[in-house]
Amino acid sequence: MVIMKVFENGLCLLLIICFLSSCCYGKQVIGDGAGDFVFEHKIAGQVKKISVYYYCPRELSSLSRVVFVLHGAGRNGRVYRDEWQKYANRYNFIVLCPEFSEGEFGGWGKYNGGNIYDYEQKKYNERADWTFNVIEGLFDFVKQDRELKAEAYCIFGHSAGAQFVQRMVLFMPEARFSLAIANGAGDYTAPVFNKIFSDGLQYTCVTEESLRKSFAKGMVILMGAKDLMSKTMPKEGQFHEYDRVWKARRFYKTAKAEALKRRTTFKWLFRLVPNADHNNPLHAKYGSMLASKSKIFLSNPNVREPKNAADGNESGQTDSNTPTKAKFKNR
Repeated sequence: MVIMKVFENGLCLLLIICFLSSCCYGKQVIGDGAGDFVFEHKIAGQVKKISVYYYCPRELSSLSRVVFVLHGAGRNGRVYRDEWQKYANRYNFIVLCPEFSEGEFGGWGKYNGGNIYDYEQKKYNERADWTFNVIEGLFDFVKQDRELKAEAYCIFGHSAGAQFVQRMVLFMPEARFSLAIANGAGDYTAPVFNKIFSDGLQYTCVTEESLRKSFAKGMVILMGAKDLMSKTMPKEGQFHEYDRVWKARRFYKTAKAEALKRRTTFKWLFRLVPNADHNNPLHAKYGSMLASKSKIFLSNPNVREPKNAADGNESGQTDSNTPTKAKFKNR
């Protein structure tokens, strides 16, 4: 009887501990395999609900990579998750595809433009209200939920998502991406101060110092070799809407020249995907190969990277006295 009583008391204590643990730490949201959840993020006092489609390999470890994949104008995160699933398994990284719906992030400015500029109020938004912050918040969430040690992530964006990624590199170089991949963008913000946003950086919060930091972050401008209409480089102002290869090449050359002029570190690359047009499964294949080599640690050289890791670099609010101008284009 005494033994039975001790057993019962011990069992009760174990159940209490388990209950308290679940209350303190919460239930794991991101399970193994494919799934989705709703992530909430506050922008300008409003809670935005973002559906996040993910795939988590069963062999995921605490040292696995985190890869964000951003959809195009179709705003179809599930489709991108399904396309990247086999590569997440192959390279053993967790892939997250947040869906920036038209209802929550309607229009070009709130998604492609990162919510840098409010086209209705005709003013620049506070840095805290930029859409780029959603990625940073999601990174913290997945790290905690899956107990990951990564200090950095890789971000891949296709088409409209590539515009998001390219502007994130320019406006938020302090973000924790070790490698950004802008795939198939049809529009760019050039790293120059003689053109207004969104064509350039004039009147924005980007400074000479922050631009140098942007140039020093790893970014690959990835483009399908057949994603064009003109057979040769058109003259300035004569680009066809679908001349994405030439637009990308011009953007890269401009950035490289600006970095050279400043004699600063430049870690951006321009790469073509052979035989690929705009919407082609080869983009995911090449993008995932680059992602599998991205760094997961930025500040701790004593921690060994995963076996297949390599240097991923290979492969705001304006001043109150600054005019708030921006150029809007229908895209």
